[in-house]
Amino acid sequence: MPTSGRTPSSRRVPRPRLPTACLLALSLATLLAACGGGGGGTDDGPGTASPSRAGGSAGSGHASLFEKETLNIAVKKGQPGFSTRSEEEDDFAGFEAQLVQFLGSDLDFKAADWDVQSRNREKVLRERSMDLVVATYSITEPRDKKIDFTAPYLKTYQGVLVREKERGINRLADVDGKRVCSVRGSTGDPESEQDDKAKKSVRDALGPNVVAELRNSYKTCVRDLTRGNFDAVWTDKIILEGFAQDPRYKNDVKVVRNITVKKLQFYGIGLREGHEADCRKLNGALKRFLDTQWALAFRAHFSDITERLADFEQQYKPTDDEFEALAETSCGGH
Repeated sequence: MPTSGRTPSSRRVPRPRLPTACLLALSLATLLAACGGGGGGTDDGPGTASPSRAGGSAGSGHASLFEKETLNIAVKKGQPGFSTRSEEEDDFAGFEAQLVQFLGSDLDFKAADWDVQSRNREKVLRERSMDLVVATYSITEPRDKKIDFTAPYLKTYQGVLVREKERGINRLADVDGKRVCSVRGSTGDPESEQDDKAKKSVRDALGPNVVAELRNSYKTCVRDLTRGNFDAVWTDKIILEGFAQDPRYKNDVKVVRNITVKKLQFYGIGLREGHEADCRKLNGALKRFLDTQWALAFRAHFSDITERLADFEQQYKPTDDEFEALAETSCGGH
């Protein structure tokens, strides 16, 4: 059973009702390193077969995930901008919620959405309680050694969130020596890396004298920030922007515009190893999403960014070259 303990939302996913509403000079070698890894896996056993669906994952010896009537998908429920409860309907809305809707329509599956914490994303895949993870999941080498990733659907640098009335933190050097919150299992957690040098790099990213503490969710970090327990929250800028535009927090917090931690993150979909053909199908669907729906979905759920930045696609949407470079090494490739 899924580890979240929550009842999922399960539905035949309709085609989404869309609203009418700095290009990175990154080398190919860096992109390939970001998505290294992959490999074998253990046999899943058969899913709940549907006669109208395609057969198993070619060459893997595993039953295709898409033979199942319903896919269990781990998402970040309650994460502003990505998946929050809709005011109009008893359902979740957000950029990743809309992406899941698109995938279900494009690849013809139902989605049962389950909440997941950052620290449990690899666990729920490897223990087979989840089929996919769509949860602001950065493609990193340590993670890619445990599970497989698709090509990316979003990119973002990292930054810091502070209280609205904060005037003493305006540049990266101002963060050094401050109390900062991040999340267990995120790229801000030193234990997300494997070797000592990489762990130290995470610890020192904001300055060697930062007093860093970890919580289980960004929501907890932001609440503790507003209560004065921390001076800043550190993670991906797009996650911080979601909190800064959310009505529950926007009067209390702000993203520091002049602080950018130069560690570009690419978000991909996580799945168990051994489903290469399924992963390639997801890559195809993601490319169609990027080409046809990405900008509309981003405008709908990050309106503060799109109103402020004319080049929001350059900053947050993977380029064709970035997508193709990571696609080559996605799905267990090298």
